[in-house]
Amino acid sequence: MSDSYKFDGIIHVVSSLEVGGAERFVIDLCQLQSAKGASVAILSFGLISDPLVKECVSAEIKVFHTANSRIKKWKSALTAIRAYKVVHFHSPYPLKFMLPLMPLCLFKNIVYTRHGADPLAGKSWRWMHKIANLFVNRISFVSREGADIFTLSHGWSNKIKYVIDNGVNLAKVSINRKQSERFRIGSVGRMVALKNQISLLQALMFIEESVRRKIEIHFFGDGPSFAQLDEYVQKYTLQKQVIFHGMVSDRNKIYNSFDVLAVTSETEGLSLAIIEAMAYNCPILATDVGGNPKLVSHEKNGYLFDYNDVKALANYIEMLLGEGELFTNFSQQSRKKIEKQFSLLACSDKYHQLYEGSL
Repeated sequence: MSDSYKFDGIIHVVSSLEVGGAERFVIDLCQLQSAKGASVAILSFGLISDPLVKECVSAEIKVFHTANSRIKKWKSALTAIRAYKVVHFHSPYPLKFMLPLMPLCLFKNIVYTRHGADPLAGKSWRWMHKIANLFVNRISFVSREGADIFTLSHGWSNKIKYVIDNGVNLAKVSINRKQSERFRIGSVGRMVALKNQISLLQALMFIEESVRRKIEIHFFGDGPSFAQLDEYVQKYTLQKQVIFHGMVSDRNKIYNSFDVLAVTSETEGLSLAIIEAMAYNCPILATDVGGNPKLVSHEKNGYLFDYNDVKALANYIEMLLGEGELFTNFSQQSRKKIEKQFSLLACSDKYHQLYEGSL
């Protein structure tokens, strides 16, 4: 691949610029595409006050926002995409909203990336995808499972379904983790039912109390499930062991705050939180769903467990806590796997080929 990209410009369309894996990935991708000479921007259907907007400004990424009413949103969206040849949707929600405008975008290169594995099998989503198939030029996924689930739900047999792994910019990773007497477990992501973070707290209660006191859980993120998590902490008097950091955008701060990442989701695409934690030398404890097994090699850089199997999760926490050599080996294997397989540069090059139709 050449050192520069040759296309007329790309605008990445997202639901919001809240802190989330797909949103962070889009910002990283924009920065690399811009460094390679492309004209890039982000169209967000979120708020100007969204936490990642400041990160875009500091990275000199142009961000377009939509107005309040439906008509004004359509007008501002059309104005934003006018100067860009490639319109890259990273969420089904803005694609659904902009569907009435698609006949006006016939000369655009419409790319649709699904970052999750949710089938979106409801009637309105099936109709949306049936119509969107007429206008989307290329579709990609971050995991094979996501592509297979989409095929079962929506078909699109007329289009090749590309799978492009997410990646991390290792040049931005700064490992300066401080030593702690406690074994620190991190959870990174929106606090929603799908992420099932409550199971991490439940697993803690299956660990003998003298061992449990050595453990600290760090939650990064916010969302509707926070109240449930906080209530559980209060009920079982876990305040000294559970820390809620809220929304934090500084990834060096996030991933240097804990030793192991726990991902308890019911479904996942290709988790950027796992990729980033591995880049920071973290072993991973993750549910055996979606793209997680592609990142987590069981008993090599972490452990996989069945969704909501809190006893298995508790057992793996104890195993890592009690085996220093095992922990060190898992940490090293995590970093090596990212260096070898999940570079942002390789990911960006594949999207370049997707835009040009040469992938």
